[in-house]
Amino acid sequence: MGALSECLERLKEFRRGWGGGDSPERRGEERPLWFRGHLNADWKLTPKLYRKPFIGADETEIRHEFQSRAPQLIQTRLPTNKWEWYFLMQHYGVPTRLLDWTVNPLIAMYFAVQDHPATFDAALWMLDPSWLNRKLRRGIEGAMLPDWKEAQPYLPELEAAFEGKEVTLTLPAAMEPPHVDRRLSAQSSRFVIFGTTRDLMRTKAARVARVRHVGMIRIPKECIKEIQADLDHYGITAASVFPDLTGLCREICLRWATP
Repeated sequence: MGALSECLERLKEFRRGWGGGDSPERRGEERPLWFRGHLNADWKLTPKLYRKPFIGADETEIRHEFQSRAPQLIQTRLPTNKWEWYFLMQHYGVPTRLLDWTVNPLIAMYFAVQDHPATFDAALWMLDPSWLNRKLRRGIEGAMLPDWKEAQPYLPELEAAFEGKEVTLTLPAAMEPPHVDRRLSAQSSRFVIFGTTRDLMRTKAARVARVRHVGMIRIPKECIKEIQADLDHYGITAASVFPDLTGLCREICLRWATP
């Protein structure tokens, strides 16, 4: 059995004991687990805005600059509300309080091993989003949708933000975004939005529930190259994960570059 197959078998073991494996009452109500790949197994579950390079950055000014300059560069429809803008910012690398997840473990594996030097271990994280939102104690079942009233305090309107309204919520929340961009759809994207807590594993709920509702599989550095080759064989490539010219060109370069 190869390294990728072993990782997927371990996922099955986790799923059997997690809430994501509960049988739904009705067909179509399955609640899948979420996955996230980390290039370095020592990285924390912290959104980009809360990492060292951006500590002290003004999120309101960042949002304003992106929304002012991005319209001329968007080739599909323009975002229509604050959440669509925020999700788009995240997917193109602007620092936000969002942390990317996916319902596709192979996509998460791709992000864990892409461009990896294979000199340290990578990691695959798993999360039960229904459990996370139950911990908010607001009667939320499953992932929040951005137009729900429970979601609004996590992201003030820009005008309110400039007037000094700040996010005071503590616990992170799981959100299911509209696919306003092809990248979000191709990557089966989901998000955890953070309040004032800066690391998911620093919350009391996560520390108590570790392994049961949020956990990590370490990917040994010796297995990285093999997993990269297996993902390529199964069609999890730059062009499929980033369905645009950038992804296509990247895939062609990787295929023809001298090893």
